[in-house]
Amino acid sequence: MATQATELEPTFGWGEYGALARTRRWTTRFIRTQPLGTLGFVIILLIVFGAIFADYLHTSDPTEFGNDILAEPGADHFFGTNREGQDVWSRVLYGARPALQIGVGTVLLSVVLGGVLALLAGFVGGTVDTVISRLIEIFICLPAILWAMVLATSADDIPGLERGSVTTLVVAISIGLVPVIARILRGNVIQEKNRQYVEAARVIGANEGRIMFRHILPNLAPLIIVVASATLPAAILAESGLSFLGIGRPAGDPGWGADLGGKARSLFRTYWWLPVFPGVALSLTVLAFNLLGDSLRDVLDPRLRGTGAR
Repeated sequence: MATQATELEPTFGWGEYGALARTRRWTTRFIRTQPLGTLGFVIILLIVFGAIFADYLHTSDPTEFGNDILAEPGADHFFGTNREGQDVWSRVLYGARPALQIGVGTVLLSVVLGGVLALLAGFVGGTVDTVISRLIEIFICLPAILWAMVLATSADDIPGLERGSVTTLVVAISIGLVPVIARILRGNVIQEKNRQYVEAARVIGANEGRIMFRHILPNLAPLIIVVASATLPAAILAESGLSFLGIGRPAGDPGWGADLGGKARSLFRTYWWLPVFPGVALSLTVLAFNLLGDSLRDVLDPRLRGTGAR
C-alpha cells in the first residue's frame, strides 16, 4: 500500500514529487548559485511594486506645477522638485510605468515576430530563407535606434499610430530588434530541424506547421527566455533615449529619459538632484534586468549546462 501511495502521489503540490516542491528546490538553488541574479530580481520587484502602487506612494501629482521651484530634497519633497515645481519623487515613480510597459511590450512583439521569421527561415529554407535572411541583413546594416527614430518621428503619418504613444514606441523600437532576434534564433532552428525527434514526427504524419510550433518551438524556449531578458533592458534604454531626444513620450509626461533631457540639462551642475534620481532609477532598472538575464543565461543556455542552478 505504501508503494502504491507513492506511485499515486499528485504531481502538483508540496510533496517530494510535486510541482511546487520542485519549484521551491529550483528557487533555493538559484538563490544559492546566482546571488547577482537574485539581487537583480529583488530590484525588479521593488521597481514593479513602485510602478503599480505609484498612486499611493506619490506625494503630489507628477504633472502638476507647484510653488516650490527647484526645492532641495527634504521631508516635503523626498527627491526635490524641478524647474516647474513638480515633485521628482513622484515623477520617478510614475516614470517607471511607461518604461516597463514599453520594455515588456517591445519584448513580446519583437520575440513573437523574430521567432516566426526564424522558424520560417530555418525550417522552410530555400527561397524563403534567402529572402528573409537578406531582409534581416538590410535592417541590421543600420543601428536599431535609427529605425526607432525614423518611425517615432513619422508616426503621425502612419495610420493607427500616434506620436509619443506607448504603442508607437513599442512598434518603433521593435523594428530594429526583430531582425537581431530572428538572426539569433534562425541558427538554432536549423539545428533542431536536423534532430531525430523531427524525423520521428514526420514519420508519424505530423505536418510542417505542427512540427514547427509543437516540437521545435518548445525546444527553443530556454534560448527565447535568454534573448528576451537581454532585449528588455535594451528596449528601456531605447525608450529613454528617444524621450531624451524629445521624440519619445509627450512633453510633461513622467519619464526618466525626458527628465534627463530637454531644458533641464542646463540646471544639472547646480541642482544635482535633477539628473541623479531619474538617472539612478534608469541605471538600476537596466542593471537589474541585465543581472537577471545573465543568470538566466547561465541556467538555461544548454551550452553552459552545469554552470548554473540545476
